[in-house]
Amino acid sequence: MYRRIILAAALLEVSWLSLSAQAVSFQSNATRSPFESTSELVAQNGASEDERVNDLLRQGRERLEARDYAGAISAYQQASQLENDNARIYSGMGYVYVQQGNYPAAAEAYRQAIALDDRNTAFRYGLAYALVNAEDLEAAASTYEELVRLAPNEANAYLGLGGVLIRLENYQAAADVYRRLTGISPNNAEALEALGNLYLQQERYREAREVLQQVQQIQPNRSSLHLSLANLWLFEGNQEQALQSLNRAVQIDPNNAEAQFQIAEILRDRGQTDAAFTHYLKAAEANPDIALAQAMIGETYLAREQYFQAVLAYRRLVSLLPGDPGAHYNLGLALWGQGFRQEAVSQIRQAQSLYRQQDDTASVERTQQLLEVWGVES
Repeated sequence: MYRRIILAAALLEVSWLSLSAQAVSFQSNATRSPFESTSELVAQNGASEDERVNDLLRQGRERLEARDYAGAISAYQQASQLENDNARIYSGMGYVYVQQGNYPAAAEAYRQAIALDDRNTAFRYGLAYALVNAEDLEAAASTYEELVRLAPNEANAYLGLGGVLIRLENYQAAADVYRRLTGISPNNAEALEALGNLYLQQERYREAREVLQQVQQIQPNRSSLHLSLANLWLFEGNQEQALQSLNRAVQIDPNNAEAQFQIAEILRDRGQTDAAFTHYLKAAEANPDIALAQAMIGETYLAREQYFQAVLAYRRLVSLLPGDPGAHYNLGLALWGQGFRQEAVSQIRQAQSLYRQQDDTASVERTQQLLEVWGVES
């Protein structure tokens, strides 16, 4: 199981790093221009209107810094009514919407900015970032393709496009994009690593090794690289070498959640349960959304009768997998052990209902027997 998980983790980590890089790129550009363009407005308009626009931009900046996003948006909207042909005001609005988590509105604001200045690549990075976070991946891919056309030598455009294509599971197209980038920038470690992982997915192990060895020469202290190398070793059945690579990955970056999780899986497979538990904890601390790590943590605490900690782990698991009857069942056990009887019964009944939906008669009977042991009437 951990072989499949580690490949998915490596692919997603590389694609996420590619996409995260875009945040830095577009934010540094999107926030600068609306606040620094006031002098341009002064030169273009009458003094009184300029003063009003300048004041609104100042208010927008202050409210943004105070995290009053609604107030910042309101100020920019008023400014856009006075100066509706200023692309940077719309890009500023897009940035505020991103901070607010309103990605569809951010995308629309960046589209307005692009309509006014279609050669500005920063606006397109902002649009692509908003679209990715809005889960409109097809539109995000199209935006990155346009960026590649506008800036054919800019690595971030290719990395963004490759990352989106991986999320769309269009692996062949992603590989083509990364190969194009390595033709332009032969020492781009991120592109090479992503390409190596894609070769692994296609079971082209010799090519994967060659590419990953290139990365090792360029950036030997890249944590994600050692996660990718571990994946290669696992595919070749060399668990010991994989474990060494994973240990190197967490030595470089202790917060590499995927590597911590895979170490835990290998150690558990070897029967080293206490050591495995330590790495499950580290994985969950680095990324609380790894459901299997939370499940193993909950299971261990439950077995140790450390009910409070078990409840915390299983609550997180239920939030991640609300339709999983086993998560509700184990949360019920932990709550009962902690003394929260009414909530425990509620969780067992929820598990029972989910088991019924799955036509799992044996598990339905098991939940009923537990309720009877607890003295709970049907």
